[in-house]
Amino acid sequence: MKQILRRIRPFARLPRPLRWLARSLVTAVVIVLAATGLVTYQVRASFPQVDGELRAPGLHGGVTVARDQYGIPQIYADDPHDLFLAQGYVHAQDRFWEMDFRRHITAGRLSEMFGAATLAQDKAVRTMGWRRVAEQELPLLDQRTRDYLQDYARGVNDWLDQHPGRAEKSLEYAVLGLTNADYVPEPWTPADSLAWLKAMAWDLRSNLGDELARASAATTMPKSRVDALWPDYPYDKHEPIVTSGAVRNGVFDQAAPVTSAAQPASFAQALSSPSVVRRAHQALDAVPDALGRADSGLGSNSWVVS
Repeated sequence: MKQILRRIRPFARLPRPLRWLARSLVTAVVIVLAATGLVTYQVRASFPQVDGELRAPGLHGGVTVARDQYGIPQIYADDPHDLFLAQGYVHAQDRFWEMDFRRHITAGRLSEMFGAATLAQDKAVRTMGWRRVAEQELPLLDQRTRDYLQDYARGVNDWLDQHPGRAEKSLEYAVLGLTNADYVPEPWTPADSLAWLKAMAWDLRSNLGDELARASAATTMPKSRVDALWPDYPYDKHEPIVTSGAVRNGVFDQAAPVTSAAQPASFAQALSSPSVVRRAHQALDAVPDALGRADSGLGSNSWVVS
C-alpha cells in the first residue's frame, strides 16, 4: 500500500517547500498548455477550408475554387449567379471581420462595436452620408448589377449561417466579445458592398483641396480664367483605359464617352454662393481630426500589362 501511495504521490519524499514548488510548477505547465490549446483553437477555427468540398445552398451547379501557392483564389462557375455567390462565400471565408468592420465605417456605426471611442468618426461619416448615398444609388443600378450584388450577398450570408460561433468567424470576434459580448454580425446586403465604394472615393480624395480652391475662384473669376488656372485633363494625350461611363449634368451615364471633363449645366449657377464654398472649406478642415488626412501618395488602380 505504501508503495502504491508513493507512486500516486510522486512528491511525497520532497521537503514541504519543494513539494509546493513542484506542484505549483506542474499546475503552471498544465495551465499554459491548456491556454495554448485554447488560443490555437481560437486562431485556427476561422481559417478558410482550402481543399475538399463545401456546400452553399444557393448554388445552381458546381463551382471550382482553385487557390495558388499564396492562397489567392480563382473561381470557375457555369453562370454569373454561381460566380458571384461563390465570390461572396470565399470573401467571407478569408476576411469577414474586415468586411464587417469596414461596413460599420461606411455606415457611421463603429461605436456599435467599439463604444464611445469611435463616436467622432461615426459623426463625420454620417455627416458625409456614405451609406445614405449607397442606399439611394442601389435602385438606380440596372437589374443585372443588382442581381450580382444580391448573389454576392447571398454567398456571404451562406457562410455566416454555416459559422455561427464567434471563433468560427474570426479571432477578432472572440477578442471583441471580451468587451462587447452582445455584438452579433448582421447579414450582408447589397448596400454594404456599394457603400465601400464611397470610402474608396474618400481614400482617393487628395485633390479635394484643389477642387475647393477652384470653386472659390469660380465665385470671383470668369470661367475662362478659372479654366486657364485649372485646365481640363489632356484626354487627347493620355487616353483613358476605360473609354465609356461619365457623369453628365450630375448623372452617371454608362454610354457617355470619357473624352472631356464633366461640367455642370451652369458653372456660375452651381457656385454662385461664396458662403457655401467657405463652409465646405471649414468642413474639410475639420474632417481630418476624425478620419485622418489625405494621403497624396495613392496612385492609380488601373494597370496595363504589355
